[in-house]
Amino acid sequence: MDQSTDTTVDLEKYREVKPELIDLRTQLISSGMTRELKAKGDHSTFRIHVYASGLGEDHGMHAHIEEEHLFIVLQGRAQFVGLDGKLPELGRNQGIFLPKGCFYEFYNPGEEPLVILRFGAAAELMLSGSRLTPDGRPIAGRGSQRPEIRKPTFIEGAFFE
Repeated sequence: MDQSTDTTVDLEKYREVKPELIDLRTQLISSGMTRELKAKGDHSTFRIHVYASGLGEDHGMHAHIEEEHLFIVLQGRAQFVGLDGKLPELGRNQGIFLPKGCFYEFYNPGEEPLVILRFGAAAELMLSGSRLTPDGRPIAGRGSQRPEIRKPTFIEGAFFE
């Protein structure tokens, strides 16, 4: 049989793959930010981020050169900014798709905590998490540039559910 037309797969291997249930419940905060990994695949990640009023990603304008992103607002407001300026503010059940290489930053302009889903996907397994500033400087890893503002203060008994 010609290998180029062989459609046989190792079914036993795929029978071992099981679905994963995801709970979107996350604790709300009054200061700082959180990021919680909910699921991870070979080429994708699914997280819930929570940002206190006035905060957003702490590394400013940047682009992920290996990864596409989809953000969906679950609670609160998100203000995304691109190289051409502010985009329309996003509210509950609204989102934005950012192709790899698209420069952006965002923050929470509202008074309540921003709860946002973040889905990231790449064609290849991401090893470096490469990001760049608009002037071409690399931004290190997924760590905080300013850890003092990142530390969350949790609101006791308050959750997004």
